[in-house]
Amino acid sequence: MPERLSLSSSPRDMLGKKVKRLRRAGLIPANLIEAGAPSRAIQVQERDLADLVRAGVTGQLVDLATEESSEPVLMDSVEIDSLSNRLVHATFRKVDLTKTVNVMVQVALVGHAPASDVVDLVVLQNLSEIEVAALPADIPSGLEADVSSLANVGDEIFVGDLKAIDGSYEPLTHPEESVAQVSVVRQAEEEEPEEALDEELLEQGVESGDEADVDAAGAAGAGAEEESAQT
Repeated sequence: MPERLSLSSSPRDMLGKKVKRLRRAGLIPANLIEAGAPSRAIQVQERDLADLVRAGVTGQLVDLATEESSEPVLMDSVEIDSLSNRLVHATFRKVDLTKTVNVMVQVALVGHAPASDVVDLVVLQNLSEIEVAALPADIPSGLEADVSSLANVGDEIFVGDLKAIDGSYEPLTHPEESVAQVSVVRQAEEEEPEEALDEELLEQGVESGDEADVDAAGAAGAGAEEESAQT
């Protein structure tokens, strides 16, 4: 297992809308939750938390340090603003290191798929993460799907084929659920350009209009001749 990363924290007094002041100061509001105990409001440095997120440790153990001590906790989740792409909030969870926890673990495709060399074929990844059960200290840092056997349409990699980069786990996602598969590239049907279509309709409209004018003129002339004859 890779060395466990750490994060410094301190108690948080600002709650509710006041947390905006924290973010302006480079601090991220967070909560430390524990089964059967009240949630604790804490704050962490934005830059340090961002480093952990980039390292991909969400859903894994980190050493959460305070002024008094340090303890392993699960970095449960982080909230990121979709517009600014800035961290908004984090949740950490105290866990019993002797009991399994359920977490989501990222899945990466590795290897070279022969199907990717065929013009009309593509390898589609159906699952980017799966739910697993593992002891907190054994949570894999990632799962790998070897696509080197994917050559023909319909070939697939399943959850049961995944390998852990490290650690050990039991998959909670069904073992026969598809992780990646070979499919045929769908090409969009060629459509007539809208401008050309408009011009064609316009020409048809002009021709129809010309014929209508001729018919109307003919009818008017016939009517005039009939009126002269009666006079």
